[in-house]
Amino acid sequence: MGIDRKAFVRPERRYGIYPIIHGAVAGDLSRAERLERLGFAGIVGNVPYGRTFPDDAKEWRDTAEGFKDYIRRGMPVWIYDEKGYPSGTAGGAVTDAHPDTIAEGLFCYEYWRTLSGPMYYRADTPGDKLFRAMLLPLAGGEALDVTASANERGTLLMDIPAGEYHLFLMSSRRLFDGTHAAHSYSEPRNYINLLDRKATEAFVEVTHERYAALLADEFGRGVRAFFTDEPSLIAWNIPRGVYPIVPWQREFPARFQARYGYPIELAVVAVVTKRGPQLVKRRCDFWEFVGDGVAENFFGVLQDWCRAHGVKSSGHMLAEEHLQAHVVNYGSLYKCGKRMDWPGIDQLNSEPPALMNDQIIPIARLLASFADISGEGESFTEFSDHCSRMANKQIGLDWIRASVNWHVAMGITNLTSYYNWDYFAEDDIRALNQYTARLGGMIRQGRRDSRVALLYPEASIWSVYTPSVEPNAMDHSEACRRVNDAFAKTSWELLHRQIDFDYVDEDLINDAEIADGKLAYRDRRYECVVLPAVTVLSCRTVDKLAAMLAAGIGVVVIGDVPAIARETGEDAPFAAKLLPHLASGKLAQVPLQSGWTLPGPARLRALPRPIQLRPRGLSSVLTGATGSGTIVDGEAISPNILSHTRVLPDGSRLVFLCNMGGKAYDGFLQAAGAAAAELADPGDGSFRPAQTSHAGDALVVDIRLRAYDALFVLLSPTP
Repeated sequence: MGIDRKAFVRPERRYGIYPIIHGAVAGDLSRAERLERLGFAGIVGNVPYGRTFPDDAKEWRDTAEGFKDYIRRGMPVWIYDEKGYPSGTAGGAVTDAHPDTIAEGLFCYEYWRTLSGPMYYRADTPGDKLFRAMLLPLAGGEALDVTASANERGTLLMDIPAGEYHLFLMSSRRLFDGTHAAHSYSEPRNYINLLDRKATEAFVEVTHERYAALLADEFGRGVRAFFTDEPSLIAWNIPRGVYPIVPWQREFPARFQARYGYPIELAVVAVVTKRGPQLVKRRCDFWEFVGDGVAENFFGVLQDWCRAHGVKSSGHMLAEEHLQAHVVNYGSLYKCGKRMDWPGIDQLNSEPPALMNDQIIPIARLLASFADISGEGESFTEFSDHCSRMANKQIGLDWIRASVNWHVAMGITNLTSYYNWDYFAEDDIRALNQYTARLGGMIRQGRRDSRVALLYPEASIWSVYTPSVEPNAMDHSEACRRVNDAFAKTSWELLHRQIDFDYVDEDLINDAEIADGKLAYRDRRYECVVLPAVTVLSCRTVDKLAAMLAAGIGVVVIGDVPAIARETGEDAPFAAKLLPHLASGKLAQVPLQSGWTLPGPARLRALPRPIQLRPRGLSSVLTGATGSGTIVDGEAISPNILSHTRVLPDGSRLVFLCNMGGKAYDGFLQAAGAAAAELADPGDGSFRPAQTSHAGDALVVDIRLRAYDALFVLLSPTP
């Protein structure tokens, strides 16, 4: 079959684990020799630091020589770009030299006393830099700007017009107290504004440029990537706050006005108070503006610099597990993720039950989707047993290996780590690295066979998210939970049924072409798009979905058909364009309810399922197999088995299966369009024939997996 067997039997070390080493790497030959002996792929490291990134030229030269020593051993280097986290200040050097780049927030104050006009009213502002003072009419309608009523001391002296109003003030302020930066494990410090291009450029000058001056000859070879760690807008309260905060930057008013054609303060009123005309549109406009700002002014600057210097930009963001965090921390994770060459996550828990938690988004699959779709194909996880250590628990290598399997199933290709390897025997560590490298070599062959596109419900969460004063500043309203939970549960329903999928946004759907009954984008060929509790869509996207249905491409709607147009924020006749396709079976509508599951064949003919896994004892189900490889039973699932299918150039398929449960698994893999099967064991690099039978035109493969075990199934195509 069309795989590189040598890469499996004798895997390349560079596909193993990259330990993260902060500080000194120069002259530490004993550690370098040990890591080489243990089979580690390379390292993630940085220059030693004191208060800031050092000015001592010798420390920089020694660090560069230390990196080169690893490279000479065949161990590539990723450069960690900060002192501690979050990345962006170079240990405070950027904000010390450029105080105008410190993060800002717009603090919003609503005075709940009803002002009944006409009347004269005097109000003191909180003492910050007043941006706008607005009167919010309780009867509805547009807010009134009364900023001009403020005197030089900031006191408002106003004539209140007829009607009843609340006073709403917006004041800009530096962000620090109570923020993520204040709770850094490194040290409390001011943080940069990710919306300010000047801040990122100053950060690059202090860090990236210094490394380039010493290691440019190794860029793109021994030095693979720059690793940025947990940047965020920090416009949120870790302890309980007093006032809601939205991200801010001094150029916002002019830029927002030029882009959207109305003042930004009207969007802020919509975001914070949930009142005013064009509510949904304005809320979406604001967060779209923020997301684009972070993507271009932080991640975009880093990516452009890295590409110009022959290295990859990589990193991960903060608190990615919930959609609400995406909004407040960076506006849009999807926009930011697309501006990293090798996007990643941190996975701080290696316990299998925690990894299989369907209450949170499987964020590894989301970030790996960016890499798969972009064509780069490379992603990473900073994985560790941090949560176990905090609970005074020591995990075993079986769980670490299970964590490796979980990441591979999600599509992650590189693993960096914070494990304390001193707890384990050297032979066991070498075996784990060889195992990891074996998986890494296999999943880089061919392309992921994702036939389902799951929509990232960006506009839907923007439309309902409201900044909070609660701890961690997450909006846990019913409206937000509905969108987030449906997104997470839909993702896990697909994973539990071994259905490969990519996360997509509206831009991808609209840029893709309809060809041969599929939605084609670069090398992806989607047969179905799933909308998880989506309430807001652009008119263009709905027209594209209707065209897809007419061409025989499936659409699955979780909950109600979207009803609000992104362009106007008003109700739109979307149902009339989509619901007529219910009768054909290409459109499926799944009720949204607590504990919902995807229904069976009559309801989801639109959802392709080229492979199906069935526990032993349910073999009778196999008689319902169809040549199309669609769902034949909605209840017979294997929830602890994750899969990852790749299509090879010769048409054969490579299926990775891993058991995340604590009990052995005994069952069948049913594959449409396969003629023969072979099994590959990543534990020892061996190949063996599979035990097979047939059900109709489907091949049935016997599958046995020990607890936390994995294997590959190689499927040759039918002639």
